Amino acid sequence: MLQERVSSDIYLFTSDLYTQVTAGLIVTPEGAVLVDTLPFPVEAEVILEFLSRRAPAGLRYIIYTHYHADHIYGATLFPDVPIIAHARCRQKLQTMGEAGLAAAREEAPDLLADVVIRLPDITLDDGEMLLSLGGKTLRLFPAPGHSDDGLAVYVEEDQVLFAGDAMMPIPTIVDGDPDVLKETLRKFQALEPESIVQGHGEVILRGEVQDALRANIAYLETIQRIVTEAVANERRRTTLMKTDVEKCGVPRVALNGEAPRLHTANLRALFRRMSR
Repeated sequence: MLQERVSSDIYLFTSDLYTQVTAGLIVTPEGAVLVDTLPFPVEAEVILEFLSRRAPAGLRYIIYTHYHADHIYGATLFPDVPIIAHARCRQKLQTMGEAGLAAAREEAPDLLADVVIRLPDITLDDGEMLLSLGGKTLRLFPAPGHSDDGLAVYVEEDQVLFAGDAMMPIPTIVDGDPDVLKETLRKFQALEPESIVQGHGEVILRGEVQDALRANIAYLETIQRIVTEAVANERRRTTLMKTDVEKCGVPRVALNGEAPRLHTANLRALFRRMSR
């Protein structure tokens, strides 16, 4: 698993086992905050060991950026740490979490054998929440579009934005809404962070932030236009699915080569919605 430092006391852990999904650790003298937890406890154990060395005050809070399994299952290793999330995240985990875990266990029984669904303890709706700890101010605010329970975390002193899956090397809207996601990305633009920690993929560094945000908005607008034209012209879906991801502005190699698959899923989901 890749470990790197985002700023003097913010660290990033990137999974080798599942599409470069990330977890971030904000360390302070009064304890640490973990933003997402990775999908498999075997990888979350690396974070646990890191905490024992670098954060003697322990882990104070976990924040879920959204309810998807690859961001929450590692919380199993921290049974007594309070979890913060959007209220809709808690609702989704209450209604779908156990069924989703059962299905996931069929795919990876050894990796997920000990996982339990940990529900958020503290939730917010459509407002903002400020979390102050050890000289750090974390601003939590809704960031929907990838999913409707999306939550972003902005560390004000470092100007580091944890965007969750609202920001990825290729936007994904199978469980979300492209118009809503574009509004979230515009909110990120107005925030002008120094760096963005994506839900999957590499950190976007100073000087690249605005270009990356513009590129993701442009991709969403492109696939919306392509699908709208396909539906209006009664073009067959199989033909639409052949639209190359690179022609929509995303390199095929993005996310270790997962971009074409995610792109096709986006097109399929949009076509299905617009054809109703």
